[in-house]
Amino acid sequence: MEVSEAEEIKVSPEAKLPGAITRRLTDAEICCDVNGILERSKTFTLKKLKTLPKKQRRVFQVPDLRGMLQVFNELTEVRRYWANVTLNHQSNVDISAHKRKGRGDFYQRVLCPPARVDYSVLGSPSITSGKHYWEVDVPKSKDWILGVCIRKYPDFTGIDFGGKNKPVCFQYQPQNGYWVIGLQNYSQYQAFVNSDYSNPSPLTLFLTVPPDRIGVFLDYTARTISFLNITNHGFLIYKFSSCCFNQEIYPYFNSMKYPGSLKLVSPSS
Repeated sequence: MEVSEAEEIKVSPEAKLPGAITRRLTDAEICCDVNGILERSKTFTLKKLKTLPKKQRRVFQVPDLRGMLQVFNELTEVRRYWANVTLNHQSNVDISAHKRKGRGDFYQRVLCPPARVDYSVLGSPSITSGKHYWEVDVPKSKDWILGVCIRKYPDFTGIDFGGKNKPVCFQYQPQNGYWVIGLQNYSQYQAFVNSDYSNPSPLTLFLTVPPDRIGVFLDYTARTISFLNITNHGFLIYKFSSCCFNQEIYPYFNSMKYPGSLKLVSPSS
């Protein structure tokens, strides 16, 4: 019997199993199989990824695990010096019964000079040596200022407080006995550093994570005050160095004139 070339059967010398046979494919069958493979390959073609803006890229960056571990160890160390800080009563600020929460109300108590309203609260006890640490919740405050100061009642006699923002910028400076940071309008974080009164300019702080809780660490001997972002694993917000402490230091809290809360945190929180 004659067999056409298309139907010819042969034994493959490369067959894996003895006796395995293959049939020669016609040109039409080969073309059909190739087209099928090409068609399936189109289905699995990967789409080109879109380029993300720089601001969004930061969100997906792999965290610095070594840096986070170092910050965690440093936070654990400073928490060993957790101080039992409470708030002193002021007539213009509502203090909770346990003396850990203060709220600036809309009624006013005028200090000196005239037309200046003070919503500040000092912590207790005063500090004259050693290392001290405390934490403050600031989740609902619009404006606030935190840190330490060296005077119970600052003397601004003879200072002209003209200008919209000059009083605040000039008052809260190390040269006036204040080492503080603050928040303005929900988004502007600032460190109140020394500057010329004619052009007061606090240092703007750029924080990747807005803090709901802030840690304050005072090392009286080393003359340093550090502010930590507890919400962001304890990363440093700002540090004052070479501070001139020549008298008692007081923890300082100011919720400004907005109805928000500044709450001292207990070690167990």
